[in-house]
Amino acid sequence: MSSSIRFPSRRSVILGGAAALGALPLISRRASAAEWPTKPVKFVVPFAAGGTTDILARLVAQKMSEEYGQQFIVENKTGAGGNIAAEFVAKADADGYTFLVGTPGTHAINKFVFKNMTYDQVKDFSSVIIIAKVPNLMSVTNSLPVKSVQEFIDLAKSKPDQFFYGTPGLGSTAHLSTELFKSMTGVKLTHVPFRGSAPALTDLIGGRVQLMIDNLPAAQPFAEGNQIRPLAVSTATRWEPMKDIPTIAEAGVPGYDAASWFTITSPAKTSKEIVAKLNASTDKYIKSDEGKARLIKLGADPVGGSPAEMDAYVQSESEKWGKVAQFAGIKPE
Repeated sequence: MSSSIRFPSRRSVILGGAAALGALPLISRRASAAEWPTKPVKFVVPFAAGGTTDILARLVAQKMSEEYGQQFIVENKTGAGGNIAAEFVAKADADGYTFLVGTPGTHAINKFVFKNMTYDQVKDFSSVIIIAKVPNLMSVTNSLPVKSVQEFIDLAKSKPDQFFYGTPGLGSTAHLSTELFKSMTGVKLTHVPFRGSAPALTDLIGGRVQLMIDNLPAAQPFAEGNQIRPLAVSTATRWEPMKDIPTIAEAGVPGYDAASWFTITSPAKTSKEIVAKLNASTDKYIKSDEGKARLIKLGADPVGGSPAEMDAYVQSESEKWGKVAQFAGIKPE
């Protein structure tokens, strides 16, 4: 008896089953992105606790912990101007549970400062969001007999190579901001890199270094407590909450302009759905009344925006700081 029914061949069954199995990881990835996070998330900070990067990371981590009901943990991995932390995140599993709280150093400057980079500052990361932009505060130790930028320039020129300036590390904006200041004024200062702003500020208070042009959120509490003497802010315009303090440009160095910024990035192959989810939550907080008030109080200018906007900004900053490094005569070491 004949029949029009055709049974699938053994080959087609095998191929069909393989295709179905091949679809499972995609379904799994989609499901995990929708459910993310299901365990603690790590924010890796390239500098010591107490510095601006750490302060902003903990602010966002606390809010994300509340938002998702999972712990967002800040882990400090210091050294090499942020390269140790950046390399760790670049090589971490791209599963959405390890992020870098980045800076101009980790994403735009270090390639101009360090000869043997162990990660690619662009290709090894996926942008999530810019948390904030931050002015730098130029401050001196209280024992130094100067009360203005011009007085510092005059004193430093009278005693070349006798004063030290501290930074959170090689490649930090504090480093290049001071090198830019040196190149524009002709003063000769000796660089002392630390493993973060907090230990550098401790030595500024103690008089072991005489100058810092460091991120405002880290330096501001010590300036307000009269433990260090603020002279000027680094941006082209004054910082409204401290409007009595002039800009470096106003105070004797026309055309001077430098600032820092702080971002969240993930390993390059992290799911776009997870990146979008964290971006949306962080952006919502940064632009909320509570978020804006907290950031401004800390000395930071809230930014937010999309991953694509962060990509474009980081590219422009890399070009800018590359020119500064060349102008200041900085060679990769």
